[in-house]
Amino acid sequence: MTAPSTRTQTSSIYVECALETVARNLYAARIGVGMSQEQLAEAAKVSRATIIQLESGTGDPRLSTLATIADALGIFPALLLIGRDEIDAIANAPNSVEAILISEHLPTKELEGMRRLLQSGIPKNRNKAIIMGTSAATSAGLTAGAIAGAAIGSALIPGIGTVIGAVLGSLLSQHETSKDCGK
Repeated sequence: MTAPSTRTQTSSIYVECALETVARNLYAARIGVGMSQEQLAEAAKVSRATIIQLESGTGDPRLSTLATIADALGIFPALLLIGRDEIDAIANAPNSVEAILISEHLPTKELEGMRRLLQSGIPKNRNKAIIMGTSAATSAGLTAGAIAGAAIGSALIPGIGTVIGAVLGSLLSQHETSKDCGK
């Protein structure tokens, strides 16, 4: 387990990186759809000051504010938080080390079983599918972040979702002390 002072330091790096990423992506999306700060503020029913703060990386928005702004831009809110490293990881996920390792520990029959469990719509079965994906990531010797990501991906799309989740989750451990924020 990470020492508290190191965790606090690392957490502040992630917050700083998230705010920089939101600033960069919000600006790009706004320019891309041809909106001024005033137009976006009006469409999202927030103040222009909020848009200015977010685009400068000084605002610390609530999730509902990001969702409202994303809706006004016509995008999914998660796009405001995705950086270069995440896009690169998603693009390269099928050929990643995580994909190879997970495929070695997630046989086709088990993968088909995960899909059937999710399709049932029963929460208990969803949990079983998550555990199956998590078990494959754990058996593959992946990091805790990759295992958590694999669990999320397994709950959405077993197989490739498991891999993409693991790849994105492993970014955390790869950039634990990095301050470049995926620029």
